[in-house]
Amino acid sequence: MKGQTSWKLRHIFRSKRVNQLDDHENSSAKEIDDDQRAKPTDYAQLDIFHRAVYPRGLVFYVFVQCSCMLFIDAARHWPTLIRYWTRVELIFSKPPYEVLKRSLSQRVRLSALIIIGCSIVDHALYLSSAIISYRRNAELCSKLPNSTIGGVSFDKFIVINYPYAFEVLPYSRIIAVYIMLVAGTSTFIWNYMDLFIIMISKGLSYRFEQISNRIHLLKQADQVPESTFIKIREDYVRMCQLLERVDNAFSSIILLSCANNLYFICVQLMNIFNKLRWPINYVYHWYSMLFLGSRTACVFLTAATINDESKSALAVLRRVSGNNWCIEVERLIFQMFTQTVALSGKKFYFLTRRLLFGMAGTIVTYELVLLQFDEPNRRKGLQPLCA
Repeated sequence: MKGQTSWKLRHIFRSKRVNQLDDHENSSAKEIDDDQRAKPTDYAQLDIFHRAVYPRGLVFYVFVQCSCMLFIDAARHWPTLIRYWTRVELIFSKPPYEVLKRSLSQRVRLSALIIIGCSIVDHALYLSSAIISYRRNAELCSKLPNSTIGGVSFDKFIVINYPYAFEVLPYSRIIAVYIMLVAGTSTFIWNYMDLFIIMISKGLSYRFEQISNRIHLLKQADQVPESTFIKIREDYVRMCQLLERVDNAFSSIILLSCANNLYFICVQLMNIFNKLRWPINYVYHWYSMLFLGSRTACVFLTAATINDESKSALAVLRRVSGNNWCIEVERLIFQMFTQTVALSGKKFYFLTRRLLFGMAGTIVTYELVLLQFDEPNRRKGLQPLCA
């Protein structure tokens, strides 16, 4: 009886203890859930994917430094290249070749003015977006109780917008001004990479266009001597050799330019799909996206005109009459049809019209993947203004 009673007592105490432990665990779990719900989102702790895509400033300066090194390397070969280019150009500066309606200098200058002007507007909008965002953040957060944020100042603006620089360097006004000058210069170099490709493409395509125009004029003649076609084919071969030299000298810059444009178009598209705080941010990102896309398309289309002009006279050559037909016409047709006359990115690809659509499809594919992986970060919304 005593053993049975003691067993009942032990059973009662054990049951109470188990219930107490269960209640304690439930309350602890509830407290953890409440803490997790009450804890604000840690926006600084981004996932690995977002960290890989996010550092635009770092990637921007890496591309700029790489382009500087490539231009310095190209400058060593420039005197030899430009002397050879000049000798070839002299052939097309006199009859029977004609000056086209829009001269080469007009085409190059117009392209340079448009690209440089748009890049200045882009950089001005970037600075305006950064300054207005900083001023409004400082004005709103300084009104909060126990706020440690002071007034608006140039020093704080520089530290907030260029934090990576002052993680290594001590802050001073001289360094701050120098950093702003470097940022502006880097923006010019970043745009000049594409402008340079556009200018050399216009120079090469202009000469191929002169050859095509000369061939088009021959279709009105009744008798064309074989020596004329020999001279045209020799000039065509000279231009192909010049193009090969130019491509060997600058194909690395073309490859870097395409990689740069692909990355920043994807990043700017991500920024457009994300929620921004101020209207000026939307203005800057939309303008930057349109300018970057237009600049990239201009690079591809201008470079593609080399390939277009090199083949534009094929239809005329194929309709040469039997009286004028000769082996040189056949050779010229075969060379125009089979040879890929275009600038390239280290021979990995050639800048033709087809490549523009291929790159557009690649951008769409990458952007869909980026948006899918970035979905959790976009759901978090904007970071608290005064966090």
